[in-house]
Amino acid sequence: MKFASGIFVLTKREQRVVIAIVLALLPGAIAKYEWATHSHPLPLNRAETAATPPAAGARDESESADETR
Repeated sequence: MKFASGIFVLTKREQRVVIAIVLALLPGAIAKYEWATHSHPLPLNRAETAATPPAAGARDESESADETR
């Protein structure tokens, strides 16, 4: 098991490379998270949005009605 204990020993240059890679990936991960959480804002009034049917559902129904004719 002595071989496995030295597997994580890095030189100063290797440590700098690992730090540079992590610092390069970190802004991308943060940007992806921010985009995913803020790209679809929540509706302000839930009662208002529940009363109106979604436009995509109405389009699908009309397309299926056209296909049966």
